[in-house]
Amino acid sequence: MGRATIRDGIRIARVEWLRHRRERNGRWSERLLVAALFAAAVVLGVGAFAAGRVVTTTPLANGIGLFASLLFVALVARSGSMTHDRFERLNETFLLTTVPTRAAAVGLVLFVGARVAARVALPTVSVAIGAALGLQAPVLAVTTMVAIAALGSLAVAVGVTGRLAARLVGMRIARARLLRDLFLMFAWLPLLIGWFVIREVSLSIVDLLTWVDVQPVAWFGDLAIVGVRSAGIGDPVRGLAAVGLLAAIPLLIGATTVLLRRIWETEPTDSSHRSVSRSLVGDGPLERLLAGRISRPMLTVARERFLLERRVPRGLLSTGYVLLFVGVILLPAFVFSGTAAFLLVPIVLGMAAGITFAIGPLEVEYRTLPMLLTTVSGRAVVGGLVTAALVVGVPAVTLVVLSLGLLGPVGAAETIAVVLVGVAVCACTAATTAAIDMAVDRDDVATVPFFFTSIPVYAETGARPFLRLAGTFAVVTLVSIPAMAGSTAAVYDHPTLRAVPTSAVRLGSLLVTVLLALVVATIAFRIAVRRYRAITLN
Repeated sequence: MGRATIRDGIRIARVEWLRHRRERNGRWSERLLVAALFAAAVVLGVGAFAAGRVVTTTPLANGIGLFASLLFVALVARSGSMTHDRFERLNETFLLTTVPTRAAAVGLVLFVGARVAARVALPTVSVAIGAALGLQAPVLAVTTMVAIAALGSLAVAVGVTGRLAARLVGMRIARARLLRDLFLMFAWLPLLIGWFVIREVSLSIVDLLTWVDVQPVAWFGDLAIVGVRSAGIGDPVRGLAAVGLLAAIPLLIGATTVLLRRIWETEPTDSSHRSVSRSLVGDGPLERLLAGRISRPMLTVARERFLLERRVPRGLLSTGYVLLFVGVILLPAFVFSGTAAFLLVPIVLGMAAGITFAIGPLEVEYRTLPMLLTTVSGRAVVGGLVTAALVVGVPAVTLVVLSLGLLGPVGAAETIAVVLVGVAVCACTAATTAAIDMAVDRDDVATVPFFFTSIPVYAETGARPFLRLAGTFAVVTLVSIPAMAGSTAAVYDHPTLRAVPTSAVRLGSLLVTVLLALVVATIAFRIAVRRYRAITLN
């Protein structure tokens, strides 16, 4: 590797670092991250000091090797994520016409390494100083920082190479993305099975720690304490052998160069899979069902949402958060309060349908947003999203609730009221989700990988999407409180309501929820339209 290649790689890394700083500059999440790093550094420093004091009296056999292994895995995963994020923003046309591919590979590795170093530098210094003070060995501060720096360098090289290799495999194998997404969605199953196997074979934690401690990555833990022999821990031979592992970094950079050359120069850029385009303004079942009842633009938006959801089921997969919310919050609340579980069914179905077709409207339309803003009114866009949710939610709620009502002791009037609750919750969820997600800042939207597709998907990154979804859940839950309260024995059997028939109390609470949901849906609809009109193209 010549000097010119290294010099060009440093320049590429510097440019990408400046681009990254400009993209993230001024965001409150960056300030929060800095504060979190300071807090983590303090906590880790105190923990390292306490551990050093313990080691002086009670030697720890495998703790340092386990810590080194966990840190290596975490840094590899983070490096892979950073590589994917930055690789999508690299302009290979300019790079390939100005510098050799090896320089681009060096620049990518250096940039990822710089970002990882910026994340772990403060905690590393804090841990090193804390451990040195705890063991009363000043040389430990130096060896700890050297060991973590060496471990981080190797982890970055492995992470970058592994992520590019995974990308190349995904480009060459048509079903690789499907297999990857299935693995990500169901990876908890082998973990659960592995946990049961460990319990059945009586494999102790000590055995696992012993196995981890003999792995080469754990040698960096010995490198960190290579100069502290008085504590009775560590192996200086293994610590020095860890330095030899760094010889793999040039080999990994060479592998990164080969992968970049294959991805940019050898692999075809087009897809052999034929996609079928469908018109959004033709006459279909939706038009035959709703023609003359709502406007053509509103129908077109609803039909487009169905088509996009069919190709990339991002809304459908988002219903997993509904199930999580129901399992963690609503179901325990129903059980502890004694509320009829029959009412939970329409609420869940309504929330699922509303979120599926109304979540992320600006992100879904990010590519065509300029055309959408100049051709379709806000009322048509928001109305189309609500229509799409109702077209699916109304039949689902009706069929499921009526079937359960026929099998249970619930009367006809209450069953119909429960159906109306589910429909109203569906409309309320769709309108509320659209209103909340219309406030997304376009500068916060970026391409992200998504399940079951190779199409670039635009989405808001960070914690904000989850906070917006939590806001939707909170609003819909508050709207549903009258129905849930009226179906509780503590309410309809209350002494003040003894003169009122139980069925009347429950039916009245359901109708109050329907009315409240429609009022909230109307307000949210207007807010969503107003926010849509306030969007500017800059």
